[in-house]
Order: sequence, then structure tokens, then C-alpha cells
Amino acid sequence: MGSIKKELGSQLHALSIASTIALAVVFSTFAGVITGYYLDTWLFKGRTYPWFTIICLIFGIAGGIKNFLILSKRFSKEAERKGKLG
Repeated sequence: MGSIKKELGSQLHALSIASTIALAVVFSTFAGVITGYYLDTWLFKGRTYPWFTIICLIFGIAGGIKNFLILSKRFSKEAERKGKLG
């Protein structure tokens, strides 16, 4: 019975890692779009729309990729260390 609980805990841990990485990428991109949109409307009253939105979208995607790489590396090191200990 203990192995089933251990396996379920392992699967839930993997799901939480995957959702953490996915949310970091999505929220970085979303933050870039929202920032660009508000810069367009606040600084230039929408006259330059969508230039700041596009530029900040690109920065948001780049930030999302960076977050993906950092979190993937961190969680793979954690799994490797856990594998050596366990």
C-alpha cells in the first residue's frame, strides 16, 4: 500500500513541477503584452499602437523562455540529487 502512495506522490510532484514551469512562461508573456498595451495608451494615447505591445510581447516571450530554462535546470538538478539520495 505504501508504494501506491509513494507513486501517487511522485506523480503529483511531477504535475506540480510541469504546471509551475507552464505558468511561469504564460505569465511572463502576459505581463509583456499588458505592459506594452499600457505604455501605448499612457505615453502616446494609442497613436503608436501596437508597437510597444509587440516589443513588450517579444520581451515577455524571451523572459518566458528564460524562466523555462532556469526552472527546468533547477528541477532536473533537484531530481538528480533526489535520485542519488533515494
